[in-house]
Amino acid sequence: MSSLKATFPIALGEAVSKPLLFGSLIAIGSANGLSEKVLTSVSLEGFLGAALNTFDVSVFVWLALGAGLLLVYRSAPEEIHGSDWALAAGAGIGVLLPVPALSWLVVTGLSLSLLIRSAPGSMLRRGAIILLAATIPVFWARLVMSVFNETVLAVDAFLVSLAVGSARNGNLVPFADGSGALWIAPGCSSFTNISLVILAFVGLVNITSGKWSSAKLGLGLLACAAVMLINVTRISLIGYYPEHFELIHGETGAGIAGWLATLAIVAIGWLAVRSDAISLD
Repeated sequence: MSSLKATFPIALGEAVSKPLLFGSLIAIGSANGLSEKVLTSVSLEGFLGAALNTFDVSVFVWLALGAGLLLVYRSAPEEIHGSDWALAAGAGIGVLLPVPALSWLVVTGLSLSLLIRSAPGSMLRRGAIILLAATIPVFWARLVMSVFNETVLAVDAFLVSLAVGSARNGNLVPFADGSGALWIAPGCSSFTNISLVILAFVGLVNITSGKWSSAKLGLGLLACAAVMLINVTRISLIGYYPEHFELIHGETGAGIAGWLATLAIVAIGWLAVRSDAISLD
C-alpha cells in the first residue's frame, strides 16, 4: 500500500503534465468567468442572436483564449511537482465557485505561474502571456475603471469638449448649440477599446515571433490612438447633433464604431507582424 501511494502521484504527474493541468484549469476558469455575460446575452437575445453578437464578449477575447490555450497544450510536457499540485488544488476550488471575478483572479495567478517558470521564447511562455493579457479587458480594465472611474472618464470628456468647443464640467459636456449636455458614462470610455488593443497586439506578437520591437510598440500606440479617435468622434457627433442621439448612441452607432475600431486594430496589428511567421512549435 505504501508503495502504491509513493508511485501514484509520479505516474499521474507523468500522464497529465503541468501545461495540460494548468491549461485545463485556466480553460475552466475562463468559462466560469465568462459565464455570466454569456448567460445574460442568451437570455436577452436568444442563442442565435447572442452567438452572432459573440455572446457580448469581444471576438479578440475569444481568439486570445483559444490561441493561448492552444500554445499551452502544445507545449513540451513538464513534470508536476508537489507545489504544482497544491496550487492546482486551490485553483480548482476557485474556478468551480460561481464567482466570475474569483475565476479571473485564478486565471491570472495560473498564467503568471506558467509565465514565471517557463523558458524565454518558449511556446508555454508565449501562451501564458496571451492568457494573462486576456484577463485585462474582462477583469483588470473593469477593476481600474471602478477604482479610477472619474479620472479615466475625464480624459474622454476633455477630448470631446475640445472637439465640440464647449467647456466641460467633470464628465458633463454641453452640446455645441447649448441646448443641453451629455454625460460620459463608463460604458462610453475609450479605455475598454484600448485594453482590447493591448490584448490584440500581445496576442499577435506571441502567436508569431514572440519578439517585440520599437516599431511594434509604436504601431500599438497608433492603434490605441485610432480606437480612441473613433470613440471620441462618435461621442462628439452626439454633441453636435443631439437630435440624432438614438441613432449615434444606439445599436447603429455602436455597431459602426465597433466595426471601425475592430478594423483599425486588425489592420494596424497586421502591419506590426506582417513579416513574422506564425509559430506553433
